[in-house]
Amino acid sequence: MRRLLRDVFDAAIARVDARHAVLQERIRLRRCARDPVLVIAFGKAARPMAEAVAHLLPDAPLRGLVVPPSPDTAPLPPFEVIAGGHPLPTAGSLRAARRALDLAASITPGERLLFLVSGGGSAMLEAPADDAVTLTELRTFYQALLGCGADIGAINTVRGWCSTIKGGRLARAGRAARSQLTLAISDVPAGSGALASNPTGADATTLADCFAVLDRHRLWPVVPAPLRARMQRGDLPPGLAPDDELHQRSETVELLNDRTLGSAALAALRERGLRAEFVPEADDLPCAQAADLLLARLARLRAAHPGERVAVVAVGELLVQLPSSPGAGGRNQQFALTCAERIADRAITVLSCGSDGIDGNSPAAGAVVDGTTAARARARGLDIGSHLARCDAFPLLDALGDTVLTGPTQTNVRDLRLLAHDA
Repeated sequence: MRRLLRDVFDAAIARVDARHAVLQERIRLRRCARDPVLVIAFGKAARPMAEAVAHLLPDAPLRGLVVPPSPDTAPLPPFEVIAGGHPLPTAGSLRAARRALDLAASITPGERLLFLVSGGGSAMLEAPADDAVTLTELRTFYQALLGCGADIGAINTVRGWCSTIKGGRLARAGRAARSQLTLAISDVPAGSGALASNPTGADATTLADCFAVLDRHRLWPVVPAPLRARMQRGDLPPGLAPDDELHQRSETVELLNDRTLGSAALAALRERGLRAEFVPEADDLPCAQAADLLLARLARLRAAHPGERVAVVAVGELLVQLPSSPGAGGRNQQFALTCAERIADRAITVLSCGSDGIDGNSPAAGAVVDGTTAARARARGLDIGSHLARCDAFPLLDALGDTVLTGPTQTNVRDLRLLAHDA
């Protein structure tokens, strides 16, 4: 069953291939390329998306910028390449944002603007709303924001209001373009508009929404002082309002999202003979609550179909509040290890992995555990409870051989969880 779930994960990742998704848009892109095109690509899928555009439009007058994850700085003509950092901004992220804004501002009325946006773009393309904010201050702030337990929508609301590029501000910089088209590979809930903190679309959030997140999670002490002062004065760069006329010349197409990933996994399980169901309610829940919910749904499915191999599928991201000094791991390994205690000595296998191949601050994409994991941990003198409390799942799971190592996948459509009960 462990091997089967790994195969299903691989099949689902193949279905969310970024380059292929852009190639499917050949008619739209060739229509767009009747005029010169400025391309700005950023996020974990930036390189394959930009490669696909260059392949489809070999004779078009293209220029632009590609911002892939660091340390990728390989040339990609005719585009410039500046690598950005993730999960926290780096000096490259700041350089990339400044260059993106300059390029957008340089566009002429005869050019079209093509944005290729994918998950990870919030950190990889960043320019704080006050130039006095240092990179160290920005990273400290964002580290606290990412670890506070807020969902991705709340996190991106804050990042949007603290930036000169997010919340539609990159689109505003390119206002002179004949048209704007955003092709998106999304690592946020489908239709939420929060991808990469929304640099290319209208921002329906308010500064009050941002303040509410900072208040609720007690984050004001880590907001850099120059930025805090500007926020409290309301002195921030304007975002792109929902009623801006720019929308008449703009279009956003979501190519892939977490539902694409979940549907592919569901089909792959059924092809392998399992009775499988999709569980949409397990998104944006605390880790332990999601484990209880999904295991309960698996038990219900098993009871309804005794003697059959059954499975449940869930996508999205879970909430994990980090301690002051977290260990190595990520939300997927935290979830898998949480399940390991609950499924001890049972014929259940659980896989939880990030579609980008990276889980938190570890080298793993996630983990796959089964009814033997807890006993194997005890045999090695490893205490699951203490590793969970420290958010330090990777060392334990890696010692047991339960981690899933894929390397970066060059796509990013959130996380996949598979829970299966053998016959």
